[in-house]
Amino acid sequence: MPSRKISIFALMVAWCGGGGDALFPALSQAGPATKAAVQNARQRMEAAAGAPVKMTASPQTDLATFLAASPGKPIPTAASPAANPEVRARQFLRSYGPAFGITDAAQQIRVQRLRELDEVGMDHVRFQQLHRGVPVTGGELTVHLRGAQVTAINAKTLPDLDAVDTTPTVTPQQALVAAQGVLAKHLNVTDATLSTPRLEVFNRGLLAEWQAPTRLAWFIEATKIDVREFIWVDARQGGVLLHFSQLTDAKTRSIYDTNSSSTLPGTLVRSEGGAATVDLDVNAAYDFSGHTYDYFFTQHGRDSYNGAGAPLISTVDFCPGAPDPCPYPNAFWNGTQMVYGAGFSRADDVDAHELTHAVTEHSANLFYYMQSGALNESFSDIFGETVDLTNTGGTDTAGVRWQIGEDLPGIGAIRNMMTPTLFSDPGKVGDAQFVCATPGTDAGGVHTNSGVPNHAYALMVDGGTYNNQTVTGIGLTKAGKIQYRTLTTYLLSGSGFLDNYNAVQQACSDLIGTAGITAGDCVEVKKALDAVEMANTVCARPATPALCPVGQVRTDLFFDNLAPTSTNWTTATLTGSNHWLDDALHTAFGGCSGTPDIFCAISATSGQHAFWGYNRPTIADSTVAMSVNVAIPVGGARMQFNHSYGFEEEPGVNYDGGVIEYSTNSGGTWTDAGSLITAGAVYGGAVQSGFGNPLANRNAFVRESFGYTASQLNLTSLAGQNARFRFRIGTDSSADDYGWFIDDVRVYTCTAQADLAITKTDGATNEVPGTTVTYTIAASNVGPSNVTGATVADTFPAEVTGCSWTCAGAGSGTCPASGSGNINTSAVNLPSGGSATFTATCTISASATGSLVNTATVSSGVTDPTPGNNSA
Repeated sequence: MPSRKISIFALMVAWCGGGGDALFPALSQAGPATKAAVQNARQRMEAAAGAPVKMTASPQTDLATFLAASPGKPIPTAASPAANPEVRARQFLRSYGPAFGITDAAQQIRVQRLRELDEVGMDHVRFQQLHRGVPVTGGELTVHLRGAQVTAINAKTLPDLDAVDTTPTVTPQQALVAAQGVLAKHLNVTDATLSTPRLEVFNRGLLAEWQAPTRLAWFIEATKIDVREFIWVDARQGGVLLHFSQLTDAKTRSIYDTNSSSTLPGTLVRSEGGAATVDLDVNAAYDFSGHTYDYFFTQHGRDSYNGAGAPLISTVDFCPGAPDPCPYPNAFWNGTQMVYGAGFSRADDVDAHELTHAVTEHSANLFYYMQSGALNESFSDIFGETVDLTNTGGTDTAGVRWQIGEDLPGIGAIRNMMTPTLFSDPGKVGDAQFVCATPGTDAGGVHTNSGVPNHAYALMVDGGTYNNQTVTGIGLTKAGKIQYRTLTTYLLSGSGFLDNYNAVQQACSDLIGTAGITAGDCVEVKKALDAVEMANTVCARPATPALCPVGQVRTDLFFDNLAPTSTNWTTATLTGSNHWLDDALHTAFGGCSGTPDIFCAISATSGQHAFWGYNRPTIADSTVAMSVNVAIPVGGARMQFNHSYGFEEEPGVNYDGGVIEYSTNSGGTWTDAGSLITAGAVYGGAVQSGFGNPLANRNAFVRESFGYTASQLNLTSLAGQNARFRFRIGTDSSADDYGWFIDDVRVYTCTAQADLAITKTDGATNEVPGTTVTYTIAASNVGPSNVTGATVADTFPAEVTGCSWTCAGAGSGTCPASGSGNINTSAVNLPSGGSATFTATCTISASATGSLVNTATVSSGVTDPTPGNNSA
């Protein structure tokens, strides 16, 4: 075994008492051409392999995110098996790159990492996606090969980037100023070190699994002792597109009541081979980091966290400056070393947890944000607990199996991997505890949603019955090897739960025949993943409501898809500046006039134009309002509009937001319409006071919509009046966000319509006195609406007597079972596709002469588009 180098530093600080905060929770849409290109590439792969190719596509981009050849049927390439892995991988992408949005394998990708001849004889080439030489944030793909044949590809890429301008109009210095504003407002930090800004092509949808605009951005990393903030600033308009902490920790919450400071790494007190000290924290950090190193080396052949023998540096007894407490109840990996508050190094699973963050950074490099962040946190729990269960340190009784942090001083366990809900974490995607909040809330729930993959791993190891799945455990050794291969081989920086679902299964398949892993084990692994619903859609936007109930017909009173020729709207500034961008402003920002910019093209749900209310970092209140009235009919109407929004926020604080209002006096006065919203996206909370926002304390659309959704309003209360509507944005003094996109505004009515029909057969035309005549009368409903209480009537001729009838429904139709005399009943229910058949029997009187004449009718209060067949 290579010699590991472990250095332990102690920070000599004043003990300040008190509880604390920091281990605890402190796309663009492609079109039909893209889909066709993906399917064409897949079909050609299948033809070349002579077998089906499994594929998962992104619902945001339509591009393939995972492809796997059938077992024993890899996809051949034209490259020589003797060529280096990069040449072989590029040859594959030259042939099939359109499946991933890559149309030029020479210019649109560059090698990010290459791994040759791993433990099962495979090569892996990880590429960075480029657009005109600029890297795409999270845009990566890995080609997995056996010789010149491809077994799998996993990818997170963007399509159709031609319209994205890579020339910045915001300077690096301006981007730094914007980043400083974010740090001051959201972290109360003014002394962080900021990296030199670098250009990236940024689409939040690659990181968060929803449709978002693609922008040119400046990436900035802000660092200090306990800060590692990733910040993207729009390089065309200067707004902050996203920021989150990449400081991998796990926080708890408590009141700040002290002040302390320190400097990393501190004073060296024990190094590799050195004798134990009197400081238990120092000895624990030394021993447990060694146990973690030994686990990764003996089980996975990894020499330290970077695979190249990097020294393990740990600092104990750490206290940051205000407002964090001292003693500091946390531990974290800061990108270069492990850092522990007093006593935290004594929990062996915590030590292994933090060191695994380092392994993750030097392999998959998962962002600490949304689903990728939850996976990042979960892998640290997975290997932290695996080390805990296999070493000789810490508490290892059956009662604490699968607990994380059971040895934390004064705190105890903070998570349970087998039963996550014990600590308010989800055990499956569908649990109520699953967090769909955006980055302000623990970077999208990284410490909460990690419960899902944590639970999957515990089930893989020990087995169990959960969520209608019975899993036979495969043990720590096999499960650990599968998870390690998943992390180091099949995940990318922006990978989410669905990516992990595919990756774990592919990793297991690769390892069949090694470490005792069998195909049967992989069946159990899939059961564990299915049990926790790893492949289910997470954090979906609110469902778009149907315009009308099933069977009803829409009649538009007003509709505008916001094409450039629309004259139905005006903007107004109530306070500050106008945040609603017209075409001229769009053009200034690289926009929607002339050659459409991708930002505007994807922000519309029809055509290429939509309203965009930019969430600017200034105190302002502005509106875009209808300039025409709509007469709301008696009986009421509805309004529905499509919208996507992202307003500035942080945990529990909604800084900015938007509202919808109506006027019934041609814009003289306006009333909030939030109470009229009955379906789709609703107001999410109140706008915060204290920062100058003109909408302070008002309920509004706030936070994130997770892409385009719709809101529907019931306008019954406005019946008989002339109404118009407006959209209004309020912003505060600093920091910004995407804002509000609005399209396809509609005011309309819904009317039930049903095409009823009736037929009559078997009646006698000529009278034969003394005989019996039978009438068969069938009423039916072609739809689309259901009809309740239809009236079927037939007044029989005077020449017949003693009439009686029966009725039978079909297709869920119902009617009275029997009756006598004329048919005249309003108790006939005819759902769409239903019918009711009456059979009437009468006696022709002895004195009857001539012909019998009668007419059957069907009617209802529902509009009938073809009334000509309502009688027979």
